[in-house]
Amino acid sequence: MLEISAILTTRNRASLLPIVLEGLKRQCLPSEYFEIVAIDDGSSDETAVILDRARAELPLRVLRQNHAGLAAAKNLGIFGSRAPIVVFLDDDDVADPRLLRAHVLAHKKYPEPEVAVLGYTELAPEVGKVPLMRHVTQVGCQLFSYGWIKPGMTLDYTCFWGGRSSCKRGLLVEHGIFNPVFGFGCEDIELGWRLAQSRFRVIYEPAAMATMIRTLGFKDFCGRSERQGRSQWRLAQLHPAPAVRKYCEIDEGLALWADNMGRFLEFLVWAEKLDRLANVREAAGRPLDARSQETLDQVYRTAFKLSRAKGIAQAAHDQVDDGNAEHGMLERCRFGYERRRPGASVPS
Repeated sequence: MLEISAILTTRNRASLLPIVLEGLKRQCLPSEYFEIVAIDDGSSDETAVILDRARAELPLRVLRQNHAGLAAAKNLGIFGSRAPIVVFLDDDDVADPRLLRAHVLAHKKYPEPEVAVLGYTELAPEVGKVPLMRHVTQVGCQLFSYGWIKPGMTLDYTCFWGGRSSCKRGLLVEHGIFNPVFGFGCEDIELGWRLAQSRFRVIYEPAAMATMIRTLGFKDFCGRSERQGRSQWRLAQLHPAPAVRKYCEIDEGLALWADNMGRFLEFLVWAEKLDRLANVREAAGRPLDARSQETLDQVYRTAFKLSRAKGIAQAAHDQVDDGNAEHGMLERCRFGYERRRPGASVPS
């Protein structure tokens, strides 16, 4: 009897998929109790071939769609799943052998329909040595943050993190699925917000562990942060509650971009040089001293915050009109360099 459906969304990750699928082959949960529903979101590499080959060794079904984004891919997985529990997996994470069983046991312990489960993700050793990856998971926590969470802790909708969470399929069928307007970022939090109106909550279960095996570069993460900012604007427009607007950093982001857009590119060039230096030193076995590390972390934090602010401001400007109450602020975002307040500078 199926107990859990693992929904694996993927796009152009043929280089990583064999390792990810190998992790799913090693699950402690007997194969008759789980299925893998892989969603190929319009890949143009060898993804389809790799998934087709894996069917011989895994309880795997493959669904394909034209590229439509992460939310749409997850929805297709939900509709194609058959188990009462669904867990969402990322295509750059390798599941620990206990992952699926840990999710099932957690849901048996908390059988209420409105309870979801958050698993734990660590970095592969070689990934964790990269200065940027260390920062975004341990210091700035722009990617994910576990340091403040205790096992069994009850969390709110903001911890319904995509790629490492599970929930009851019936809850989604009854109360709503992912909003397909979110091609990247915030699709999980937006759904969590809607589900929160039905007493939705998240329980942390660190035994449901996975390991991230992909390293992100500085430019990659700046681009990711900018796309995240666009999604934050969209989320705040869909749900104009003050708590959502604050979570999405809308007012802070608009003001930050208006004050700093004129020097943004120059700052990124400098930040990228520091990132490159840190990588060279790490590779040579000569990591930065404490003071230099502190400087680097602040530079990372500022670069990614400004990139999110840029995404927020651009998304806002795309839909602004003369009747918008925020028109004045958005005009400052458009012409921010010329109209920057005297003495304004890149935030520290």
